[in-house]
Amino acid sequence: MEAKDVEAILSEYEALALIANSEGVDIGAVMRALPERTLFVFFNGCAKVLARPFEKDAILCQRLISGGTRFLTSQKHVDRARALFSRPLKAEIGVLAERGALEGTPRMAAPRRSALVQHTLDFDHEFGSLYTARRMPTTGFAVALWLLEKAPHSKVFLCGFTGAAGSRFDIIVEHDWTFEQIMLRCFVKRGRIQFFEESVSEPAGALERVCAHFPDLSEATIALIASNVLANRHTAVERQVAKLWATTKLQRRIRSFFKRIRLRYGER
Repeated sequence: MEAKDVEAILSEYEALALIANSEGVDIGAVMRALPERTLFVFFNGCAKVLARPFEKDAILCQRLISGGTRFLTSQKHVDRARALFSRPLKAEIGVLAERGALEGTPRMAAPRRSALVQHTLDFDHEFGSLYTARRMPTTGFAVALWLLEKAPHSKVFLCGFTGAAGSRFDIIVEHDWTFEQIMLRCFVKRGRIQFFEESVSEPAGALERVCAHFPDLSEATIALIASNVLANRHTAVERQVAKLWATTKLQRRIRSFFKRIRLRYGER
């Protein structure tokens, strides 16, 4: 499947809904709220948000590693994800996104391709040194930026893209969640994407309300004040996390020990 074939598929839909593997996703609410001609984009691990086979048009995105020769997850998880769609998938996209390169790193000469999927999205080739150096883009972020380029006339909804840890699912620290949220919010400001949870309810709009209350202060001044407040709060949270990390050292060692035991004897 060539890029033009994928673009042709995307052009058939009024809206594109990217479904994060987040506990905050209510797939039923998403399906009811969005237009009938919506293409749903899922990711490996979608079993976390799909309790039953999905019946609408969908694309499945799988994370690839080792230059596209392997899936990030085991074949068992890949097969499980594929089985969750009652209709044939419109496409299966493999996503290659390694750690961000340093500024000035030469761009890759050509995009990589994988024989494991119908089409390969090579984020490193498409977007070069955009991402934070030595950090790794999330699959959702990579696909979101790619869709914004390939489907410029479609409404793009991000469902469950909170960038925050929940009580059930972990957040991977190798990703630069802050950078991603800033980028996505810039696209929101441009009117290119919408966060689904905010489109169906009134957003907090804290900064907008502050700006309305202080008309004599510029948006830049208020943003600077807000960033200083957030920096102080972030520092305070980091201190608490450091304390928590220290107090759970023994538990983490025990967990690591039993994980090694399971890996060792599970392979036999």
